[in-house]
Amino acid sequence: MTTLTWQQKVQAKQAEALAKIPAEWRLPASLLATATPISPENVLSIPRDSGLLTARELAITETADATTLLAQLADGTYTAVEVTTAFSKRAAIAQQLTHCLTETMFEQAQARAQELDEHLARTGQPVGPLHGLPVSIKDMFHVAGTASTLGYVHFLDRPAQKTNTPLVDVLLAAGAVIYVKTNVPQTLMTADSHNNVFGRVLNPHHRSLTAGGSSGGEGALVALRGSLLGVATDIAGSIRIPAHCCGLVGFKPSMGRVPHAGVMSPAVAGYLSGISAVIGPVCHSVRDADLFMKTVCDVPPFDFDDHALGIPWAVADQGKGEKLRIGLFTAHPGLPLHPNIARNLHRAAEKLAAAGHEIVDVTTEFPDMEEGNEIAFGLFGLDADRTAESHLHAAGEPPVPSVGIVNGSSKTNPNPTLRDLFRLTARKAEITAQTRRMFVDKKLDVILAPAYQSCALPHDRYSHVWYTVFWNLVDSPSCVLPFGRSEAAADREWFRQDAVYRPPYRPEEVEGAPCHVQLVGRRLKEELLARQAELVEAVLRND
Repeated sequence: MTTLTWQQKVQAKQAEALAKIPAEWRLPASLLATATPISPENVLSIPRDSGLLTARELAITETADATTLLAQLADGTYTAVEVTTAFSKRAAIAQQLTHCLTETMFEQAQARAQELDEHLARTGQPVGPLHGLPVSIKDMFHVAGTASTLGYVHFLDRPAQKTNTPLVDVLLAAGAVIYVKTNVPQTLMTADSHNNVFGRVLNPHHRSLTAGGSSGGEGALVALRGSLLGVATDIAGSIRIPAHCCGLVGFKPSMGRVPHAGVMSPAVAGYLSGISAVIGPVCHSVRDADLFMKTVCDVPPFDFDDHALGIPWAVADQGKGEKLRIGLFTAHPGLPLHPNIARNLHRAAEKLAAAGHEIVDVTTEFPDMEEGNEIAFGLFGLDADRTAESHLHAAGEPPVPSVGIVNGSSKTNPNPTLRDLFRLTARKAEITAQTRRMFVDKKLDVILAPAYQSCALPHDRYSHVWYTVFWNLVDSPSCVLPFGRSEAAADREWFRQDAVYRPPYRPEEVEGAPCHVQLVGRRLKEELLARQAELVEAVLRND
């Protein structure tokens, strides 16, 4: 029997993926010629301008958010079939522009949508709170009859999955339509969603910039409105990084709120390190994040996951008109913010103060984020077998350029011991306690901080993820909101001659890219953070 090379396996998989996109959904070659990682082109308007979507399909996919669309599905404005068709077509367009997808299930999704329409016609009642909504999911989630490869050549020979990840069953029971899986980085531990099988995800705002990772496929797809609600995971920033890179809302809950059982991982499964990946949404509004969290938390999650907590989604006691006491964290001295992020973070604080919220600068009292990063990556490095990298060797495929950039910017032990586990766990407990004491002593409702020192960067430059991984380490829920854009002229006054910017600050490369803020709440207080984030969103939205 002939043994295929890894390149031949990749070619076969890519041909299979392309064949699943109907010919009438394909963009003309003239539009695809510029779809390269060095093109600065903004492609957000191409789905509208391509002529492939009808006026009604454009109206569906450009609905403000998932909450609005669900109301229109419920009142009969749209059927599940036409909504699924519209998002399938737009997702296919997004894939051609940004390489954001791994698997498509368009035919299965149509059959599912037809069942949902028939149920509504027969009973007059929706199946559940997500009735008829197409929901995109990261490649890590299994769907019966569909492959899960994580972008590894080594996994291309594996058969299609026989069962769903439990969370997929939860979403289906709520009425969702699962129609695409999205692209990820090789090893899942870089902030550039790039692998040898499905290629590099490009940022639709500016294709020479990263879409982030490890949920970069979700970021690009949702930004292009090929999905209104994407399901992602986060262990060091993988929900929030694509959200800020692509100008979206990303919500990271605490461990245990959303069932994580049955999610594919490139590394050794388990909770030995004390930091596990969590599942949350990438979307267009905080209320959509709230909708996702309520839907999955009310199941209850512990019916599907031994590590999940039995905490139903509660009505938060933070009134919508209440004023917040917000702790402002401006930057760690060892990782200064690029001028675009510094300017927009301070603008956000000023707007919130003008709206009556109290801003308290907590920068000098803040726990050491550099130490937090060192602890987190020390814990991640306890897999002495380097399992995620071993899959590359097994297939003979080379690492992509970004592999090692995030790890290379952190101190890790190449030969971890049991003593290291105890030492790191003790340090984790202490820095978590420091964070709690800061919240309590300063009487804070929420923290306002950056999620990264920059906006999206050119490919293979993203490193030093201190501002996201810290919140995984201490298990605090956090939410990224889009706010502002990079504007070299306005950002210039925030440039510091004495600063060592890591990665380097080059304003001409990121002109017009989305900027952001990050909101952080208390552990297991996701409902409260969602309410607080809605208050902040209402102030910042009208910018």
